[in-house]
Amino acid sequence: MLSNQAILCLAPNPWHDIWRNRQHIFSRLARQNTVLYVEPRVYSLAALRRGRVDRRDLWSPRLRHEAHGLWLYRHPVWAPRTRRPGLGRLTKRLRWLALRRAMTRLELHRPITWVFQPRQAELVGTLGERLVVYHIVDEYTAFRYLSPEERRRIQEGERRLLSRADLVIVTSKALLTAKSPLHPRVVWVPNGVDFRRFEQVQRGNLSPPEDVAELRRPIIGYVGHISVRLDLPLLTEIARRRPDWSLALVGSVWEKGCEEELATLRALPNVHFLGRKRSEEVPRYIFAFDACLIPYRQGEEARHISPIKLYEYLAAGKPVVSVEIPALDGFRRVLRTADSPEGFIEALEASLKEKDPALVRARQRLAAENSWENRVEAISAAVEQALASS
Repeated sequence: MLSNQAILCLAPNPWHDIWRNRQHIFSRLARQNTVLYVEPRVYSLAALRRGRVDRRDLWSPRLRHEAHGLWLYRHPVWAPRTRRPGLGRLTKRLRWLALRRAMTRLELHRPITWVFQPRQAELVGTLGERLVVYHIVDEYTAFRYLSPEERRRIQEGERRLLSRADLVIVTSKALLTAKSPLHPRVVWVPNGVDFRRFEQVQRGNLSPPEDVAELRRPIIGYVGHISVRLDLPLLTEIARRRPDWSLALVGSVWEKGCEEELATLRALPNVHFLGRKRSEEVPRYIFAFDACLIPYRQGEEARHISPIKLYEYLAAGKPVVSVEIPALDGFRRVLRTADSPEGFIEALEASLKEKDPALVRARQRLAAENSWENRVEAISAAVEQALASS
């Protein structure tokens, strides 16, 4: 594993948000390196004027020691974003100076700077980095809710990042195909699973959380972000056609671009939105599920993803029914796919009848091969090779 390095992560989500690949990766890299995880929140001047401020941001320290080797950094409230050009340049400079002070305090000299999204491109090249890693987890320009101007800014940000990055890591083969012509060093490392956390589902020593324990069985479950990325009409049709099934949806909801579809789904009595849960709680929810769903809306966005939930469901040994996506390559023999409400219902009915313990073991074996430990070793090897070449 990579060791004795200073790593600066410009993160797209807070550390204590739903755990995505960055938290899994950097919690492990921090065991042998110093990691400064820069959380993304930057207040706007308008939000401050309206009093929309999290009080924790006013009183809690901006630099916090989270675990061995891991520090979290929060941008100062007193340097907000603003559309006023002159003031905006000033507050941007103040944010940069505050971050540099935190880096100096931790002796984070010539760090490996790790970037996940094009909108973070502006900081790259200003932090004295010895290596820049651009870690791509989505085809960002394929997001359905983007305006033409937002899409243009993302394209420009990605061009800047690709020109400055020493190493590009992608999580899907589709991203590998798309980005390889644009950069000389692109490495494919899919997402993974905290296998030990999820394999305990089959040990029988868990109990279902209260908000799912009383739901009518069978429980068809989903864990993840709930947004326009999901095929919400598909879920609506499944729930309507099988009113005796409970659909349990675990995760935060983002309504942009799918307000009406979400309202229709919420109105069904057998659909239960259970909200966002802490990462350590998720295995108990999957324990309660009789079958698990990967119901993405088909399109460019789904074609480029590497869903962590796939590995977590399999580590738990649970039956999985998914839309057809390239990320399923190598896993199809242990799950089912469908492309219509009728197909999903048929596949779910077959899943609910499963009685084969060998299939459970096969799922868990595949998941174990895709552990975050294995992924971090692959990432470390790519970074070490890039360092040797720099």
